[in-house]
Amino acid sequence: MKVLVLGSGGREHALAWRLSRDPQVSSTFILPGNPGMKHTPELTILDRSEVTFEETLRTVKELGIALVVIGPEKFLFEGWVDEFQRNGIPAFGPNQASSFLESSKIKSKLFMREFGMPTADFAVVHQLSEAIDAIEQHPEWKGYALKLSGPAQGKGVIVCHSTKEAKDAATQFFKHQPSGIEDGMVIEECIHGREVSLFYVCMNDQYQFLASACDHKRLLDHDLGPNTGGMGAYSPATWFHQNLLAQVEKQFVIPTLKGMQEKELPFQGMLFLGLMVRGDQLFLLEYNTRFGDPETQTFLPLLEGNFANLLLASATKNKALFGESKLQTKNQNAIHVVKTAKGYPGLFGQPIESKQAVHLSAGMYYHDDSTTLFFAGVSEENGCLITSGGRVLGITSVAATKAEARKLVYEKLDQVHFNHEHFRSDIGSGS
Repeated sequence: MKVLVLGSGGREHALAWRLSRDPQVSSTFILPGNPGMKHTPELTILDRSEVTFEETLRTVKELGIALVVIGPEKFLFEGWVDEFQRNGIPAFGPNQASSFLESSKIKSKLFMREFGMPTADFAVVHQLSEAIDAIEQHPEWKGYALKLSGPAQGKGVIVCHSTKEAKDAATQFFKHQPSGIEDGMVIEECIHGREVSLFYVCMNDQYQFLASACDHKRLLDHDLGPNTGGMGAYSPATWFHQNLLAQVEKQFVIPTLKGMQEKELPFQGMLFLGLMVRGDQLFLLEYNTRFGDPETQTFLPLLEGNFANLLLASATKNKALFGESKLQTKNQNAIHVVKTAKGYPGLFGQPIESKQAVHLSAGMYYHDDSTTLFFAGVSEENGCLITSGGRVLGITSVAATKAEARKLVYEKLDQVHFNHEHFRSDIGSGS
């Protein structure tokens, strides 16, 4: 089987690396990829200055690709899965219509309410005056989460602790008009508890649980600073007990898949649930319809079994293959730490520094059983890697315990560096 992963970030590096390890995968391609991925010898990078569907389809046919795995949500929202299917190419991910679960916070919240899923109380607004009114009408809320409805590349949420802070944040959003606000905004009650991400590969009414992970969204240690696309993660969430997984299936997974079928939008692909846990109460914060970043870089090194076959079964609606393709998780722990460029996450026009040389110690290009290095925002200049994005790279370490994985990943982190780099020192700390 020849497999193509679409995308250029750390998530796509991890997906391609893991797919290349499956015995039936003969070749693994990434389009457009990034120069750092060239140092994973099993992968072939199809560098393109511009990625269009027409060019990608031509490449897929020329190479004889048997499965396309889509990384970034952008391609899902643009309907690439639909187009691949029309051309007889299996592509893992939901079609354009089904991807509303992620592409519109407003529609997804209304869907949760319609099908009885526990979630935070919320208001839908489309202009600043409506936002101010919504905030003022709920002084009893213990904090406010302001969420841009449309795609915002992981930067569309601000959590506020007072009505003044919430009004100020709403004012900034409507003043600067960041990507995602064109679809309006959800203002919801901030629910306190422990956050966890759960990942399910789905095919109509069938599903398979892959992993749990906890993502550190805030820029600074101790969960301070602005929200980012993710500064690191750990997997599994050992505190999230098995009985809670059964509760998640009953309250969220099954109702979601049934609800999508009722709407004549049967769901294929990745169902990524962002949950808040308060005691034995569960609240659905958001859906995503693709692999998470950086959670994917964290849990994929723990997965054993035929990963490619499971994704192919979902993409082709092959019930027999889906039932046969059971994955297992190693009885180990993984920690992933992200290094970012100065200025990240670039809120409200703040520039993000680029073109800093990336220096690696000897041996740090490898992927072994304990440590993997995944590249994201890098390019190449005169044969050397340089920074070209907010999240530059990330390292995952796997060990028997979370404490051992933390120790190992931070030791390895010293072996790759660039000027003005930033990373959190507390990923995976605590219980």
